[in-house]
Amino acid sequence: MIREVKLIKDIQAQQRGWTVKVVVIEKAMPRVSKSSPNKYQRLILADEEGNKIQATIYGGDIHIFRDTLIIGKNYYISNAWVKEIGAQYQIVQNNLQWTINGRTIVEEVTGDSEIIVPAVYNFVPFSRLHTYIDSLSHVDVIGIAIEIKPKKEIITNDGLETVQEMTLMNDNMDTVMLTMWNQFVNNECTQILNIMNRKPIIIGCRLKVSSYNGISLSTKSSSSFVIEPEIPQAAALSIWYNANAEKAMDIICGRIGLETKSLSTLPSAEDIITIKMIDNQLNTRRSFWINGHIKVTNLIQPFWYLSCEKCTKATGYEFEQRFNCLYCRHDQVKAMPRCRVIVDLIDESSSLNATLFGNQAENFLGCTAYELMNKYDGVI
Repeated sequence: MIREVKLIKDIQAQQRGWTVKVVVIEKAMPRVSKSSPNKYQRLILADEEGNKIQATIYGGDIHIFRDTLIIGKNYYISNAWVKEIGAQYQIVQNNLQWTINGRTIVEEVTGDSEIIVPAVYNFVPFSRLHTYIDSLSHVDVIGIAIEIKPKKEIITNDGLETVQEMTLMNDNMDTVMLTMWNQFVNNECTQILNIMNRKPIIIGCRLKVSSYNGISLSTKSSSSFVIEPEIPQAAALSIWYNANAEKAMDIICGRIGLETKSLSTLPSAEDIITIKMIDNQLNTRRSFWINGHIKVTNLIQPFWYLSCEKCTKATGYEFEQRFNCLYCRHDQVKAMPRCRVIVDLIDESSSLNATLFGNQAENFLGCTAYELMNKYDGVI
């Protein structure tokens, strides 16, 4: 009997009696809902035309599908519950979602005569990450997890949060730091840490690009990871690493060139805008490339402040006095001076206020925060 198979786009809300052949692109770790103690697991499925749909498994049904719906494998899915999804919860371009439960029919695609749908990702090269800095867009990346730091607790505007930093490397030996937050620390980071000895290949989906430490990546609530994926790009990256493991280890152990090369990548002409154009683009991004010059107009501003030596948050403690930082949760840190200068950034169209911190401020002023503290008492 010939199976009648539809495409994802053909299935409407509340529709029953259908079958779609899909490939599992993402299968996130189970999460605890923010609004209830119930667990859910999110999947992204695609058909042979590339149409995508978000699917969710809830509660006890998560265990039922623990050993099926494997990333990269193909399945016939019949009669999942189809309903509309609010725009704030959409992570693919589809206003519908499927709920998969114990009554949903899920059968793995087998046989040489079947058309196997490949899992397709749109990876952003490390060298282009700077074009997404602080924007509302997100990126998908693939890289080798070469280092993972111990997890730590920090205080943010949302309260006490857990973070863990990981360094990813590409086949050009560029590196970028990825910060994992909260549930990603307890789930994905734990899994990755257990296999760090073989330097696993990681796919990160829907990551935020920020200007922290130049350029870095961080998780969002909608982010998802594939650990050791079985796709051609991952296989090629693994072969490259095995052939270059010794040099990569020099970078890991000796910090030779550990800074991401893309941090020093100059923007293209298309990336540069004028100051006057910024207001019209604030709805879509928060970081911009400007070609202008810097000028200090306020000479009575404080040019340094005392801060935690670990997280650089301002503190009321005296110079070199030790204290327990409430922000980064490190104990017995020193209060150290940090340079800060408010400047005018000027181009041909307009000007705006900007603030330089740390090494950038010291390089601009031509002196260190320690020298400012001792010679000028914070005022030039």
